[in-house]
Amino acid sequence: MNPHPVSLTVAAAFAVGGMAFAPLGLRAEEPLPKILFQDDFSGTALKKEWGSWKSETVVRDGVMVGITPKGSDHPSVNTIQLPPLSDMEVDVSFKFAGSNRFNVMFRDLDYKGSHAGHICHVSVTDKSVTINDGKTGIFANEYYDKRKAGGKLTEAENQTLAKKQSSTPVTLDPEKWHDLVIRIQGDTLKVWIDGNPAGTLQSEGIAHPTKSNMNLTTVDREVHYDNFAIRTP
Repeated sequence: MNPHPVSLTVAAAFAVGGMAFAPLGLRAEEPLPKILFQDDFSGTALKKEWGSWKSETVVRDGVMVGITPKGSDHPSVNTIQLPPLSDMEVDVSFKFAGSNRFNVMFRDLDYKGSHAGHICHVSVTDKSVTINDGKTGIFANEYYDKRKAGGKLTEAENQTLAKKQSSTPVTLDPEKWHDLVIRIQGDTLKVWIDGNPAGTLQSEGIAHPTKSNMNLTTVDREVHYDNFAIRTP
């Protein structure tokens, strides 16, 4: 496991009345108690539990380096299969190292009501954290298929989708490591970065009871990852 200094300034969306956050490194809540899988990337290659798709991701100097192949039509995907889960937590340290964006995605590969079984996901950039209920939102077949076919969503549909997403402005130093915690409990997904709240979404799709797949999706080249863990209640 590699210790990394962390830094975060969360924008005014969470700084009501100038209220200061807790010191860096503190968690708003205790971590979920059971570790389902963890990886400090201390080997020379990815553990056998990791799957890769359209990816040139490697282990380098004790961290996982997420890399999308040049010319690829899809971001790099590195995946962990899960026993069917409703509630869980993902912890990971990250550092932008060329790319300024990655996603943590949760899917049910047996679910046919959304594109590729997408249930919910978190998109992290150096400027924002966005949470999506993909099951009943952007990846739901009724919306995804319509847009893929070139159709235009109605105003009512766009209003519905807006309720399935939340976005929080942040300012992340790309030269430093940051700690990300994603927790799913019932129909609520919460995010912390460096111990500070960085987004919450309550939406019915998040409560999907049989999430069976977790993806780290690196957009472009590179994002570095370390101290990865999946926890359960």
